[in-house]
Order: sequence, then C-alpha cells, then structure tokens
Amino acid sequence: MGFVALPTPRGLLLLFLAAAAAAVAWVNAGLITAFTAALLCAVVLSGFLMAQLPFAGLRLERRFPRDGSCGEALYFDIAVHNRLPVFRQSCVLTENHPFCLSEQSAFVIPPLGPRETFSATCRVKAEKRGVYFLEKVCLTSGDPLGLFRKKKCFHLPAQVEIHPRIMPVESLAAVSKSGGLSDPEGRNQGRAGSGAEFFGVRPYRIGDEVRHIHWKATAAKGRLMVKEFEASAVDQIVILLDTEKRSASREPGGSNFEFLVSCAASITEYLGKKYCHLRFAAAGKDGSLLHLTGDASSVRKKIERVLLDLQESDLAYSLVLEAVAETVPPRSIVYFLSMSARAVPDFIGILEEQDCTCFWIFAPPENFPVTEPDKPRIVDRTKVRASLPAHCMPDIADFATGPEILESRNGHEKI
Repeated sequence: MGFVALPTPRGLLLLFLAAAAAAVAWVNAGLITAFTAALLCAVVLSGFLMAQLPFAGLRLERRFPRDGSCGEALYFDIAVHNRLPVFRQSCVLTENHPFCLSEQSAFVIPPLGPRETFSATCRVKAEKRGVYFLEKVCLTSGDPLGLFRKKKCFHLPAQVEIHPRIMPVESLAAVSKSGGLSDPEGRNQGRAGSGAEFFGVRPYRIGDEVRHIHWKATAAKGRLMVKEFEASAVDQIVILLDTEKRSASREPGGSNFEFLVSCAASITEYLGKKYCHLRFAAAGKDGSLLHLTGDASSVRKKIERVLLDLQESDLAYSLVLEAVAETVPPRSIVYFLSMSARAVPDFIGILEEQDCTCFWIFAPPENFPVTEPDKPRIVDRTKVRASLPAHCMPDIADFATGPEILESRNGHEKI
C-alpha cells in the first residue's frame, strides 16, 4: 500500500516562500517578482510530482528468517529489485521487530542502477522471547531536493521464534542419592537402568526401544536381545519454575522472571543429552498447572515449547509446589527456581525428608532493578541475604549473574 507524498520541514518552508512570492507578484506585478514566484512554484510542483513515483518498478523479496534466542544477533535479508531501466535514488527501509527493545529497525538502501538488485541485511538483537509474526516492510523516499516524503509498505509475512537464552553449562550441581548397590566390601556396584554406560544384554521385552537391540547377540542367540545400561547416578530431576506475577520485576530487558526461564531452559537443554527422567512444573498464564514429565531426551522439546511463550501467572507459586510435591519420587534432584522466598523453605524440608537433594535459585525482584539512563544498577545483596532463613540459604541471583549459578560446586558431583 502507498501513501500521498507529504512535505518535509524544508518543503513546508519552500511552500510558504512560494505562496508569499505568488502573493507579492499578484499585488505588485513585475518581471522579477513574477519570475521569482514562477521559479519557486515550479520547484515545489516538480518536487511534488517526482515524489509520487519513487517506488515505481521496485519489488521487495524477503529471505526466510531464522529463529533465534534472546541475546543473539538475528539477520533479516530483504532483496530490493529495480525492474526499470532507470536509476533510482536512495531510500530508507524500516520494519517493526517486536522482539527488540527498540521495536523499529531502519536500513538505508543506496541508489540503484537500471535493473539492479540490492540485498539489505538488517542486524538486530533479540531481547524478547516468544512467537512473532512479521507483516510488512516499509520504504520511505521522496524527491531529490528533499521537499516531499513518501512512504510505501510491502506485505512480506514471516514468522520468527525467539527462544529463551541458553546459558553455557558444563556441569550441573547435583548430589548422587540414587542408592546404587554395594558389593560385600562396601564398594558401589552398577545396576541395570537407563544410564549411559553399557551394563549387559538381555532378552527383548515389549516396550523396549528398537535402537537398543544388540544385533550381534540377536544373531548368536537366534532371538531378539537388547542392550541394558547401568543406572544413571541421577535418575529423577525436577524443575519447579515460579511464574507468580506479583513477584516479577518490571525491567523489560532482563527481569528476574526471564532469568529463571533462562535457567530452566539451560537445565533442560543440558539434561536433554543425558539419560535421566525429567519433570517440569509451572503455572500457566490462565492459572492452569503445566506439568510435563518423561525421559529428558523426549520431553525436552515439549518443555522448550512451553518456555518459548510462557507468561507470568496469577497463580501462587506455593500452589504449584503443593500440587507437585506429592508426585516427586524419593531421592530426586529438585531445582526450585523462585522469585520469592514464600513457602519454598517449607517444601524443601518436606522433600529432604524423602531423601531428595534440593537446589534453590532465588531471583528477588529488588536484584533486577529497572534500567535508568545515566544511572548504574545497584543491588544490596546483604539486605536480601539477611531476610532469608539461615537454615535454608539459596543461591541468590541478580541482573549480573551468569551460568556459574548452575555449575557444580565443591562437594557436589557432576551430572
């Protein structure tokens, strides 16, 4: 769609001068006044006419954009084709990118030669996760003198998915409590399970995965045999994510809620390559309970889809803990990702009685202050720590916290 060319500030000034010269020539007829008025009017009229056709013969083509993650640079390629055998002056390409803090991006298209094609690559930084639909791209140009400006929008639909930021985690903090078997001398023995180390072979049972069939043993035995693996040191891992709206900070570029979503995504991404059972729970925007469970490799994609556009909820985090706590198997590794300290210590105590290992990552809203121009972001860490119970001290996060909060610590084994 196109719009009528509108005068720029320079064009308004020249219009005023042309109108004034025409009025003077009308009142005081003379060669000089008439020539001046005619010249100014001719310049204004020619500029207006040239500004009506800056996009004639131009065709825009979008190259399919790739999905990305928060914090990454995304590149959007748009080809501008000049289909006419004439030169075209420069113009400005603009597009709204709702996943950026500054939602509109601009790119200058240089003058195009006859039948020339220029590929504009716009680089933007993704800062808001979710599924976004791009509808149109606009070109803005005018006459060579800059008296009038015209804008035309081209319908170029596209869909972009911005996933949560994945922090590079080398090893997760965890303690082995899966209760491995011991030999008569007290040394740990392996046991059959779903780990990564080969344990032995056994006859095929209904429900076994085809990829675990041991073909050499099958040929030797004359019946289907499957590989059995040693049980993993960590069989059950639970992620309990806090989405309670009243505890979330208002910083658009990096709230405590977004930090915890990133933590959940990073843990899920890491465990997706491991042999373990993963359980995820959080409250949805509509107050429903989102509860996903399964083998980490299979349930990872489902959790990633939930985290893609998960929003803050009115449902209290304590209700999520209450609903899920009864389903947590004994000796599990439980990650509490919370924005408030309400009820978390009580549930940690309950789960520790079931021989569970609990890790609490606490991201209070006061540790994620709103960014203000020319003012540093300051966090009083001692104040937050003093308000927490001494017997249940979490790992406290703030706006500068990195992946180290998820890494293994002294006395903790690596998953």
